[in-house]
Amino acid sequence: MRVNLGRHAGGRPRKGTLELRAGTWHARITTIVDGEPVRKRISLGTDNAAVARAKLRRLLRGELKPEAAPETETFEQAADRIVDTQEKVQGLATATERRSRLRRYVFPTLGPMPVTGIKAAHVRGVLEAARDAGRSRQTMLHILHDVSSVLGELWRAELLPENVAKRVSVKDILPHREQKRERAVLTDDELVRYLAWQHPDGQHRMAALERQVMACVARMLGGQRTSDLHAARWEDFELPEFTEARVRSEKTGKTRRLHVPEMLRPILADWWTRRGEPKTGLLFPTRRGDRAGQQRIGITHAKAFRRDLRRAFGLEVPERVRIMRSHGTPDTRIRWKPGRQPTARERTLLDGDANTLPVDFHSWRRAFSQALAEAGLNEQQAMALAGHESEEAHRRYLRARDRLRELPIAALPRLGVSSHPWPKLPSGSPLSQYATGDSNARPSAPEADALSS
Repeated sequence: MRVNLGRHAGGRPRKGTLELRAGTWHARITTIVDGEPVRKRISLGTDNAAVARAKLRRLLRGELKPEAAPETETFEQAADRIVDTQEKVQGLATATERRSRLRRYVFPTLGPMPVTGIKAAHVRGVLEAARDAGRSRQTMLHILHDVSSVLGELWRAELLPENVAKRVSVKDILPHREQKRERAVLTDDELVRYLAWQHPDGQHRMAALERQVMACVARMLGGQRTSDLHAARWEDFELPEFTEARVRSEKTGKTRRLHVPEMLRPILADWWTRRGEPKTGLLFPTRRGDRAGQQRIGITHAKAFRRDLRRAFGLEVPERVRIMRSHGTPDTRIRWKPGRQPTARERTLLDGDANTLPVDFHSWRRAFSQALAEAGLNEQQAMALAGHESEEAHRRYLRARDRLRELPIAALPRLGVSSHPWPKLPSGSPLSQYATGDSNARPSAPEADALSS
């Protein structure tokens, strides 16, 4: 096999020859040593002819040193290099999340493999392992995109004959019923019950309150993703009034300026006071460990959130027990025991069903987008408030089968039946004053129309 690429200084085309020796492709090229042409054979470290041709082209263009030609990157080495470039050169805003997913789901299988040996079946195996571990369809789509981005860069650099991840589809791996499940969303009444609850154990009270404040911010201020909440900073707000905020999307890197709803301002002000009224820094930093004070990475809060809901709904109740500590001192601890059986609605929220995924922190983004639609905002306004870049992405949040089974109030006869009021709950949580149905705590009609709070 003879390949002609480029030209010598005198105009004669440079030539290179590929030879298959002992199952490995070698390049035979002419180099200049001490002014004299010398013919060399260089192992290319691959049994794939297309990859060998690409390496030969790079050798003749001077992009690949002869001593480096035999080396073949592992997927982990290639991924680390490529994601670093995507972050530093291309400005990838989600590089941290991509690294986290690659380390957690991909590297255990594909990490040590040479990139030239990765097949579509290997990529499919990674997704099947994520599926068997209970990961959601959206997580699997992210994983496939992460792998495809690495292999795609190698293909564009002519180091791979193709991007084999393009042969793999998530819909072929998931059971049919899993492909259309929607994320559960809390109703306003359920949100009220959650905000009125306070953790009985002082050791865990601030952590539970922090999740409640994050829930309020995500639900009322732009439908922020969990990563956006983790990156939110005090200097992004007008302090101490909290009238306006700069909301930055960690996914897209774009920033939008939003008015803070009046209902949310006292909640933020209370949290700001509890944090010592800082002028700068993160709203919700890591609280413990070596990374205390730093930005959270790869944290979802889903399990803790659903645990809070079980306790706020009364499915689990606290019980104080006396214990003897290891050094002989008596102590009182709180243990949680079953309180009552969940209703069908609560089982759907907390465990999901055939058509619904259990509630998590991303549910607040869906709730925000759905509330904008119900408030009558047009698609352009709703996309601006939610930070969606495409109509398709925005409409995906508006699908809700439950609403297709419910007759709108406007379609019912007017028989003088008043709407169901917000429930009155006993005071306990610091947020209970904003969740007791007080009409003064509700937004004004124009604000409710504009911000769907």
